[in-house]
Amino acid sequence: MKISRREMVISVATLFTLLFGLTYWLGGSKIAEYREMREQKERLRRQIELNRRILDEKENWTGRLEELQEQLPVYDRKIYITGEIQKQIKRIADKNKLDFTKSRSDSEKRVGSLYELSVVCDWEGGLDALVHFLYEINEEGLRYDVRELSVRPDAKRAGILRGDMTIACAYRRADEPTPDE
Repeated sequence: MKISRREMVISVATLFTLLFGLTYWLGGSKIAEYREMREQKERLRRQIELNRRILDEKENWTGRLEELQEQLPVYDRKIYITGEIQKQIKRIADKNKLDFTKSRSDSEKRVGSLYELSVVCDWEGGLDALVHFLYEINEEGLRYDVRELSVRPDAKRAGILRGDMTIACAYRRADEPTPDE
């Protein structure tokens, strides 16, 4: 039996097609896995680089944090801090001619080595008094932060504004034990 040239070409083409199909079928899933692994490898490489940069900056951030913490007031553990902070905020308001009609505070929250106390104040006064009060609160730096402020005109008195505000107060406690103790 003699195989003609035409039959030989068809046989080789069929064999080549079958081998290519089999390779694609077996290797197709591996190619997708390889692409996924390559993408994951690149994602992990970027994450490692980011973490290295963060670790390199750790000393700078720690120093900056300590510097900022030094600006916060330190209170003795025995002092009832809520009343003291409310008096300080009231003093700033009186100085700027802003009347506090009512103030209340949430419970003291510990955030790491710092403490935070939120004071909600109902107030009334002129626009100038409010602006001067907010400016002076801002000048206190990290100590006070106005988180919420609502303003509405007083319906009965012209030029008078009313509203409420939430002031977050940050401070430290004296002789604070470390978390290891």
